Amino acid sequence: MDQWNTSNELVSLTCSGERFAKVKSYLLEEVPLEIVINQTRSVLIMCTPSSIRELVIGFLFTEGYIKEPSDIDYYGEERVGEQAGSGYIKVEVKLPGLDKESEKGLVEFARASFSSCGICGKEGYAGLDRGLERVKSHQRFSMGVLMRLPEALKQSQPLYTQTGAAHAAAIFTPNGGLVSTREDLGRHNALDKAIGMTLLEGIRRDDKALLSSGRASLEMILKAARAGFPIFVAISR
Repeated sequence: MDQWNTSNELVSLTCSGERFAKVKSYLLEEVPLEIVINQTRSVLIMCTPSSIRELVIGFLFTEGYIKEPSDIDYYGEERVGEQAGSGYIKVEVKLPGLDKESEKGLVEFARASFSSCGICGKEGYAGLDRGLERVKSHQRFSMGVLMRLPEALKQSQPLYTQTGAAHAAAIFTPNGGLVSTREDLGRHNALDKAIGMTLLEGIRRDDKALLSSGRASLEMILKAARAGFPIFVAISR
């Protein structure tokens, strides 16, 4: 699928005292992503148009609908509309192993998942612990390593550097080595992208730390726990 730009250049007006100036700025892009599951249930997510396959697989995994990418019998992705301003991204997936209880959860979720909240489409607490198990890993990270991670994350955020508006999620090894970073307007989307990447590339998570640029809200903690990360670090900016 042809990718939309993740940011758009524009001219903004700045003010300092009584002096005004026009400067070049970049606005982070946000588009609707419709996920159609088993041809009947749809979930709408507002996201930055990058790493879409990782986002979809990460979302289905962290919401407890799949355990691995092979649970998806079919994946189809298309861009609907000529440009981001008037179009959207549509993804169709077939999950033959989806049980009735999970389908019920999809009905409750099928309102809208906004970029600011990954849990707001749900009607109640029931089902939030779907597929959730106690993290078994006892991998440790030194405090010195953990304290260095935010700066390492900042250095790997091109969209944030350009726009000042993107959240990020990054995966690190116990010695502080960066495995990968994913960015999105929504902090939970960035997390799903990072987790989806590990699923697609077969990267272990039980010996690594997951770092988010956003706050440690309930849905973020649940996603990290489902993925089996022994360490979840959050930055409140």
